Amino acid sequence: MVQDISISLFLSTLFLLSVNVFLSILKKERINRLVGFVTLLSAALSIFFVYFESGHLPMSGTFEKMQNIVFVIVILGFIYEFVNKNRKINFSEFWIIALIFQAIVFFDELKVDPMYYMYDNVFVALFFQLRLISMAVLSFSLAMYLTSFRLQSGSTDKAFMMHHAANFTLLGAILFIAGEFSGSMWAQLAYGDSWRWSKNFFTSGAMFLLTLLVSHIPNLWKKNKNLEIFLSIVPILIILVLFLV
Repeated sequence: MVQDISISLFLSTLFLLSVNVFLSILKKERINRLVGFVTLLSAALSIFFVYFESGHLPMSGTFEKMQNIVFVIVILGFIYEFVNKNRKINFSEFWIIALIFQAIVFFDELKVDPMYYMYDNVFVALFFQLRLISMAVLSFSLAMYLTSFRLQSGSTDKAFMMHHAANFTLLGAILFIAGEFSGSMWAQLAYGDSWRWSKNFFTSGAMFLLTLLVSHIPNLWKKNKNLEIFLSIVPILIILVLFLV
């Protein structure tokens, strides 16, 4: 019964995100804001029923972690648009990225991961949650870079979006490394060693280094703003691919 509700909420959120994308492309801002509120409610209920069904916050299962990411992206979008409501920028990209993450679930089983004995550990919960939130923040940063790419060169709106995209990228990197620190504490408890080289540890290190690339683009290359945007987008895309595979 609870699993059926979780799947229904997933499908509901998927449909609503599709409507949000359609309305944002048509620039129906007021209607989209109302539908977006329902989308946010549906995504929040999805997280609640994941916890209710499994007894733990979204952790590693595709069904649960994608919905966690979508929930955070939608919250960030709402906050950002409210704070910057005086700027008339059509920010449809964040709805599109949220829809993509929600649709990814179709490539996996529509079920919640069962309770694992270590999920009760605070460091385990922090590791998974901080990692998921960091991926959502980096995805939101990606949406901002994509939006800034289509804005007119030299405009204040383009500079505004690029500046905030860089800040969100930095925030995502901080959250990611905080999650990795929690993961090292988990590894210390589980294996007696806070770090051991393996595929997962190597991937985590590579993902963090890629976030630093965005913050260290040479000033010479920054003179061409579209080139700067492109060089910022590529590392973020690689990070998200590494996270998903």
